Amino acid sequence: MASSSPKIDKVKRIDVHTHIMFPGEEGGKYADLMPRLARDEAGQEVIQVRGRSFRGQMELHNPKRRIQDMDKKGIDMQVLSIMPVFIFYDVDPEFGIACSQIQNNAIAAIVKTYPDRFVGLATVPLHVPLAAAKELKRAMNELGMKGVQILSDVNEKNLDWPELWPFYETAQELGAFILCHPKAFSVMDRMKKFHLQNLVGHPFDTSLAIASVIFGGVLRDFPKLKLCFLHGGGFAPYQRGRFEHGYQVRLECKEMISKPPSEYFKLLHFDTVTHYDPALEYLIRTVGSDKVLMGSDYPADMADPDPVATLSRLEPIPSADKENIFGKNAARLLGL
Repeated sequence: MASSSPKIDKVKRIDVHTHIMFPGEEGGKYADLMPRLARDEAGQEVIQVRGRSFRGQMELHNPKRRIQDMDKKGIDMQVLSIMPVFIFYDVDPEFGIACSQIQNNAIAAIVKTYPDRFVGLATVPLHVPLAAAKELKRAMNELGMKGVQILSDVNEKNLDWPELWPFYETAQELGAFILCHPKAFSVMDRMKKFHLQNLVGHPFDTSLAIASVIFGGVLRDFPKLKLCFLHGGGFAPYQRGRFEHGYQVRLECKEMISKPPSEYFKLLHFDTVTHYDPALEYLIRTVGSDKVLMGSDYPADMADPDPVATLSRLEPIPSADKENIFGKNAARLLGL
């Protein structure tokens, strides 16, 4: 069994934004698509998928190493979601369903082994919405998972794609926590230099996803969805006034909604990964401490390496608000 977690004050520190992976089986119809462990030219262990190699992230599939890192940083629990590059919306339904089931079973097994340290989020074949809804039911009802991670678009269809309505209906009925992660594939051609696909592409993609669920009527029809957008909500929290002004002066912005965007914006949640204290302070002040959850993006190189310290040093934020963000909000939304 896992070691007991360190106690810091009385509030559990819950990191809602962490990623994990599981090597696929050798051979088979989809061997080239599944992640696998390999050695590079220098003999170092790497994770390979679709011709790309990922180094220095061995924690992705090692729960004991994760727990050691958590203890060092004063984190009591991690919410596990699959590494986004291993979410396949562009494959045939058979593989999409099978891959989701394999990954969900693997995450559930880790949570079962370390129930005091990990919570699981499912992955689903969102490009097959009815199958996605079915797998979400299985993951939550049979595997004990608390929600789902989705990408910010489905093969370049925004999150207001009408085919997604049955999935949203199921997610709302189940009370699923929905973590929305960007991928920025649709703008990669203009962002090949300087790691811009991450630095600019990820917050751009998140902002587009937020605008889509607001202006596209998703939150109009499903106001109880527990949506959490990562990396501090991208650019959207800092441009929400532009959304509001557009609604006042442009007929297009009223096509699907009859209330101003601010009424829907207040339904959203955001993590703390901003890498800039004044930006995080602004986010907390403007959306409210009940809408912000501690996240790290562990173990990526673009992660906040110490999210507890990040939040702790924000002197203008009251202690009660910090307690909400450290873990109270996550515990409530995840039903812990």
